[in-house]
Amino acid sequence: MSQPAATSQLKWGLQSSPQHVTYGELLQLWQRADALGYDSAWLFDHFMPITGERSGPCFEGWTLLTALAAQTQKLHVGCLVTGVIYRHPALLAKMGATLDVVTNGRLELGIGAGWFEAESLAYGMPFPNTGERLAQLDEAVQVIRSLWTQEVSDFQGRHFHLTDARCEPKPVQKPAPAIWIGGQGEKVTLRIVAEQADGWDMDMLPLDVYNHKLDVLSGHCQRIGRDSSLIRRMIHFPSVIARDEDTARRRAEALAQAWNTNVEELRGRVLMGTPQQAAEQLMKYVACGAGHFVLSLAAPYDMEMVELYINEVAPRVEEMAARTNAGSA
Repeated sequence: MSQPAATSQLKWGLQSSPQHVTYGELLQLWQRADALGYDSAWLFDHFMPITGERSGPCFEGWTLLTALAAQTQKLHVGCLVTGVIYRHPALLAKMGATLDVVTNGRLELGIGAGWFEAESLAYGMPFPNTGERLAQLDEAVQVIRSLWTQEVSDFQGRHFHLTDARCEPKPVQKPAPAIWIGGQGEKVTLRIVAEQADGWDMDMLPLDVYNHKLDVLSGHCQRIGRDSSLIRRMIHFPSVIARDEDTARRRAEALAQAWNTNVEELRGRVLMGTPQQAAEQLMKYVACGAGHFVLSLAAPYDMEMVELYINEVAPRVEEMAARTNAGSA
């Protein structure tokens, strides 16, 4: 499997939902993120909006991903996360390999079991039960990795079959692009992460819940003899960051009202506060081994927050992490 980045190399990303937005707005955001020094940029993989008016615009994720990737220079790109039920994994392997070649090695493959039943029903796509979708995910990762790394692939699973299958050209990244599995189910999803993934992607959770999930993941790793520290850990989250506490508080209250909840319920699930407060919040997850932090954005994009996150939050976290590492050396 692909080797993880060193724990001292924190990564900073953003996710822009391609719904209720124009292509021009998305392109402007990604090119600005590229210029600012973000490490990664991500879309979601849906065919209709998942929030707001269902009749609104929503771009197809992989087509848009290719267009945006071709017009950026350094960003690693992917979908958080690709739904396994939408495409045969052999097709997805070919799509991913092509994109990795086009971008000279900048693909990150995020993949999960899928959850949006209304979408599948609207488009006439099968929506198996949770157990079947997870079984497809397990097999799909094996299929993709084989096609990316083997000259010829044969696979006989319950859901997918390959016979003398090839994937040429291969991805630029060797041995293969990183495969991130998204989800938090403790019995099956985290077992698949332990067995198959280079990285694990998760929503921000309260610290005690996140630590519990890590303990479950570690248990699955122990059962198969894998070092859990080799699995990279990504967290993505909505955010309310402002230069002063009063502005941050007002924006947090507005977000809580929009979500029909209160600010206390947002704590531990949303990055909130001044840049210093946001950095202190993220450091708690760095201490747990998380290393890739993705700011999730909805249109209209708050470009001031996009800049605050990479220019002020990220350096503070990196400085605190460096001091912590130096103190433990």
